[in-house]
Amino acid sequence: MEPNAAHSWRRVSWNALPPGQWVRLSRDGQHIGVGVVDGTTPDGSILWVVMDGWSERRMFHRQDFVQVEVAGQAR
Repeated sequence: MEPNAAHSWRRVSWNALPPGQWVRLSRDGQHIGVGVVDGTTPDGSILWVVMDGWSERRMFHRQDFVQVEVAGQAR
């Protein structure tokens, strides 16, 4: 999935991310990457994402101040 390809991205709560959801991640306005949610903790404080092109998952903590967005409808 291309991070800027024909999608409108919208921020979402980490609690609202099911496994398998494509997400775009950024921090302080800097693009981190896109990937697929592998899991979250029940309280939404930790998110695991398999980044596009990586074989392992990466863990993000809410206190890392990472913004999570999901793709909306194609334009």
